[in-house]
Amino acid sequence: MNIKENVFKILFDNIGKSVSGEDIAEKLHISRNSVWKAVKALKNDGIEIFSQTNKGYTMSSENDFFTSDTIKKYLKREHDIIIIDEETSSNTVAKKYASEKMSKEGTVVIVKRQTLGRGRMGRTFFSNEENGLYMSIILRPKISATESVDITVIGALAVAQAIEETSSRICEIKWVNDIFIEEKKACGILTEASFDFESDSLEYAILGVGINVTPPKNGFNEKIRDIAGAIYNEKAPYGYKAKLCAEVINKFFDHYLKSNKNEYISLYRSKSNIIGKNVDVYRGNYMFFGKCIDIDENANLVIDTEKGILKFNSGEARVRKNER
Repeated sequence: MNIKENVFKILFDNIGKSVSGEDIAEKLHISRNSVWKAVKALKNDGIEIFSQTNKGYTMSSENDFFTSDTIKKYLKREHDIIIIDEETSSNTVAKKYASEKMSKEGTVVIVKRQTLGRGRMGRTFFSNEENGLYMSIILRPKISATESVDITVIGALAVAQAIEETSSRICEIKWVNDIFIEEKKACGILTEASFDFESDSLEYAILGVGINVTPPKNGFNEKIRDIAGAIYNEKAPYGYKAKLCAEVINKFFDHYLKSNKNEYISLYRSKSNIIGKNVDVYRGNYMFFGKCIDIDENANLVIDTEKGILKFNSGEARVRKNER
């Protein structure tokens, strides 16, 4: 960690308490002027820190603590964190960085407010307020195009585990990438990739995650009010988004780097809210009806239809209303 990050950690660990510049300087083996510069940089990042003569520095507990320094405090591994106040979407920015080779694997792009948030199948994703977490992870996996669904599966599992780890909520996964809390969708995932068709491999992949931490100020709009949910119904604990963001990254790379497919498929299957239910599966202009009997070792949806057992590696599954 650099000086600014170390000073942040000391003040954050003593939140609401005064810490003298002399004590910080002595602990970090730096000059008091270096401490002052670090505090000034943190203030410029939007963190509220009070300075008092003969008392030192006090970090306010009123901060939302959604900064790269706060996120890094909870990370298991080193990641570049890029935070942007407003953009079309985090995936759009991440793709630009990835295609221009301006970033390494594991770089995370966060957009606080998205003006054109996107979901699967060209749908819009409501995200123009700061009540959610909108992030994209840049990946450069050495896998074939057909294996790219694994990124989405790991992403969905990571988000579900991260929410459960940082809150008291229980998550379920609707194949292939929607996270539900109490039968309402609280998170959507959009994986996009650039393929090298000659080698049938990925040049890069972007895992986009949009999580409703709390509802919008005026509630969800009429179109999605009956199906959209959030982790917290009102205010989240202070600093929660930073913890959640870091935990999503941690959980994702725990599975991604381990590459134990049997393990993460088994965990993913255990969180399914679709196995054993009657579903409609949409593939393009076609619709198939049957009972979901499994999600197999390749994350294919296995459906028992009147025409026999069918497997789907893409598409959209909707649980029939009387099955919910």
